[in-house]
Amino acid sequence: MKRSTPVSLGLAVACIWLGGCAKVLVQPQGELPKPLVVAAPAKVGVVVTPETANYTHKESRASVDYEASLGPEHKHLVEAIFKAEFADAKLFDSIDAARAEPGLKAIFEPRIEQYSFASAKETGGTYCAVTIRYQILIYAPDGQPVDTLTLTGYGSGPAPKIGNGEEELGIATYAAMRDAAAKFLTQFQGLEVAKPLLASQALQPKVQPIPGSAEAIQAEVATTIEQVPINDPPVVASSTSPAASPAPSSPPPASPPQPDPSQAPPPSQMKTAYPLTSL
Repeated sequence: MKRSTPVSLGLAVACIWLGGCAKVLVQPQGELPKPLVVAAPAKVGVVVTPETANYTHKESRASVDYEASLGPEHKHLVEAIFKAEFADAKLFDSIDAARAEPGLKAIFEPRIEQYSFASAKETGGTYCAVTIRYQILIYAPDGQPVDTLTLTGYGSGPAPKIGNGEEELGIATYAAMRDAAAKFLTQFQGLEVAKPLLASQALQPKVQPIPGSAEAIQAEVATTIEQVPINDPPVVASSTSPAASPAPSSPPPASPPQPDPSQAPPPSQMKTAYPLTSL
């Protein structure tokens, strides 16, 4: 058996000491404050597929393996959001299961489209930042497409004083989730697609315009989302749960790619003209 040289042993020790060879497990957790919204008088179905409920983002940077387990907290937040937004919201694991439920006025399927982050090392050692892009597919009660909402959540956390940054990235990730939740809760009822639900009427399938027509061109015009994170006071990393402390205000990471306007149905994106604060 080949003996390890002092150099290789030194590199191994340095690798362990610096955390460069360890896996960074990001597990966001928290409780959304009770939203101060008036629930729409409608019964809706909310689909969280097993794939989404177990969504995990994995990537490697500079010999460090990152694994962000987003699915469990995504499902928890989705349930809290829709039960606050509607008088009756029931969770399903598929569109077919939701279609079989009597009395629904609409079906929603929130999906995680993209997760990206910047570690404290990449931001210059002052904070870490997370961006999560979501799509919410909206269907009529029979499962036919109605619309697609696109929104992005931004969050930040402190730079780690010790350790590999798991806790701090967890703080930033939950802050990004909460930011997206706040945008949906405060803006959804002002969208055109919400008007029938506010009158307790079922959504109707969307009639697709003729390609190249004026209606089709107008439908492809996307409204950008204001790129601002939650504006909260700074936090100090501790041994407590990352959800117990809000995230510090900081510039958001680079915005994700814009959605392809050729996708049908064309997306209606949410917009805010002011920094969002905690609910």
